[in-house]
Amino acid sequence: MPTETKRRPAHMEMVGGKGSRQRAWEAIRQHAGAFSCYQIARKAKVDDRTLYSYLQCLERGGFLEGHKLPGAPIGTEKTWSLQRDNGVEAPRLNKKGEPVTQGLGNEAIWRSMRIISDFSAAELAAHASASGVVVKVDTVKTYLLLLRLAGYVQVVAESKSKGIGKGKGQARYRLAPGKYTGPRPPMIQRTKSVYDPNLAKVVYQEEAINDDDL
Repeated sequence: MPTETKRRPAHMEMVGGKGSRQRAWEAIRQHAGAFSCYQIARKAKVDDRTLYSYLQCLERGGFLEGHKLPGAPIGTEKTWSLQRDNGVEAPRLNKKGEPVTQGLGNEAIWRSMRIISDFSAAELAAHASASGVVVKVDTVKTYLLLLRLAGYVQVVAESKSKGIGKGKGQARYRLAPGKYTGPRPPMIQRTKSVYDPNLAKVVYQEEAINDDDL
C-alpha cells in the first residue's frame, strides 16, 4: 500500500461537515463483520491511502484487529474487524496509535463561549481549561481574532488604559447572536481561513495582497 500523502486543508477533506476519519469511523461501526480498506473507502468516500493509514492507527491503538489472508504475500491488503467501539466520535490517534489532543482546546473554547455570556480572553481560557484541557490565553486571543473577523464574535468592550502605571483593562467579547452553528468548533486553517464544519463551508478567507496595492 502506498505511503500516506500530505493532509489537505480541512474544507477539502470534509463531506457534509465531517472529516475523512469521522466518515471512515462511522462506516466501520456500521459495517457487519470483517471489512477491507476498499469497502470502507468506497462507503465513506475516502482516499484509499488516507484510509489505510488511519486503519493502521486504529489497529495500533487497539480499536481494530487486522487479519491477513491465508497465504497472501507480504504487502497485500488484509481485512480488519472492530474490537473496541469508542462511540460516535472517531478516535484521534497519531501514527503510533496513541491519543492526540490537537483540536480539543478549540472545542473547549467554543463550548465555553456558548455557556458564558461575555468574557475576556483570560476568563475564557480559564473556563475552557476547567474541562481538563490546558488552554493558553494566547491561543484564545488568536482564536477570538479570527472568529471576530469571520463574524462569530462581537466586542462588548474594547481594552483601555486603567491609568498611568496601572496597565490596560482586557477587552471583553461575546458570541454573536445566531452564530452558534453547532457543536463542532470553527477551524482555523494554515491559510488564515475559517472553516465551519457545522455548515460545511469556509466562512472567512483572508484577502491576498495584490501587487497593484503595494
